[in-house]
Amino acid sequence: MRSHKTSILIVNTNGKRNKTLLVPTRLLLHWKKYLGLTMLIILCLMGALGLTVFHRTSEIYEDEIAKADMIKSLVNVPKAQQTFHSIDENIFRINKLLKSKGLVQMNFENMGGPENENIDVIKINELADFYKEQLEDLEETLKNIPIGNPTLYNNIISKYGYRRNPFTGRGVEYHYGIDIKGKKGSSIKTTANGIVDFAGWYGGYGKCVIIKHKNNLKTLYGHLSEISVKEGEKIVCGQIIGKLGSTGRSSGPHLHYEVIKNEEKINPIEFLTFH
Repeated sequence: MRSHKTSILIVNTNGKRNKTLLVPTRLLLHWKKYLGLTMLIILCLMGALGLTVFHRTSEIYEDEIAKADMIKSLVNVPKAQQTFHSIDENIFRINKLLKSKGLVQMNFENMGGPENENIDVIKINELADFYKEQLEDLEETLKNIPIGNPTLYNNIISKYGYRRNPFTGRGVEYHYGIDIKGKKGSSIKTTANGIVDFAGWYGGYGKCVIIKHKNNLKTLYGHLSEISVKEGEKIVCGQIIGKLGSTGRSSGPHLHYEVIKNEEKINPIEFLTFH
């Protein structure tokens, strides 16, 4: 049996051709019922979608919570906190030491703000990366400061300051560095990164190398038997620059070592570390 339909005339007000639309009569008579049914179906679909999203999100959060619990079980948070605090204290002490020597300190960025004693275990890697950068900056700072012994020996035969004339034993003279006795031909290494400012014969210093470092610092290595670098050459900390000797005004094989800050010669003993 054919369904009864009703014709709906659509009139175009611009004078163009009108259109006729056939619509089931039942739809017109019961449009409220059909509209309600349609809305109900839409609401059911939206509810089902929302429930699916909720369950999926819950699963994700449960996974994250499970991961956090696993990390907490693997990481000893109090111990990690103690370790980071220890690193902090070491950096502070090294900086204090540099300051006591009148040297450039490590530059701390992002200073200030509240101190957080609680370590978020989820962000522990970020905190570890932060301290890694701090230690790398500290290492870079130390590489540019002339600290340490440039020889293999620790026998200082003449200190910085006034001393007797080493050749006559009479009268006094001012000694602007320290003399370290050693075997002729043994290696001499630089104590910091820098650029060779001078390499050659330098009066009473004999064969001599002067290295310019950052922060207006220089180091001088005198009485060498051989020179292994040239002027303008970039030098890294610990690099061999020559060999111990007795050239120039010298009474025997030794290294004359000076530290110069702002063109003023200062006591190198403050920068040495002997084994």
